[in-house]
Amino acid sequence: MIGHAIRPPMAEPARSAASRDAGGDRWTAPALTAALVSMGLVNGLCYTFAVAVMPNLAGADDRTFVATMQRFNQNPVFQITFTAAMVLTPLAAVLHRRHGRDVAVRWTIAALVLYGIALALTFGINVPLNDQIDRAGDPDHIVNLAHVRDRFEGPWVAANIVRTLLTTAAVAALARALFLHGRRPSDRSAGPSATP
Repeated sequence: MIGHAIRPPMAEPARSAASRDAGGDRWTAPALTAALVSMGLVNGLCYTFAVAVMPNLAGADDRTFVATMQRFNQNPVFQITFTAAMVLTPLAAVLHRRHGRDVAVRWTIAALVLYGIALALTFGINVPLNDQIDRAGDPDHIVNLAHVRDRFEGPWVAANIVRTLLTTAAVAALARALFLHGRRPSDRSAGPSATP
């Protein structure tokens, strides 16, 4: 009789706390998923340039190289993709920091730091080089195409390889965070049922 009177009040607060936590946490998984997808797209762009575009352009003549890189700069998809990851990854970190309270938060923050370094490289090296090759003008009217190419190609390729590695690590970190986040509610619900 006494045991029955004591147990319900102890069990109910645990359930209501869990339901409150689940309600406040409902946006974390979608935000993490969106951040992972957008980061995967950024990583895919960097990776494609690192292993396919730039190695193939390395054998092209100077005019083809300069004209092709100028055309890439006019493509708005690149800016949209980088911006999406730049918005969604911090959003996922903030939501996870607020509702996560576990090791998964560290992986989300690690992804944010890695992407922050990749963005610093992008805005510090790649974007200025893109602007520089655009300012060179029409390839048909550039007197020294080889000079324009030499100033661009080496630094741009090196920076892109580094940001490819950084965004690959960021994708892995977000995937790990999402995996751990997905396990957390089931682990929590399994805990009370395991106790007699």
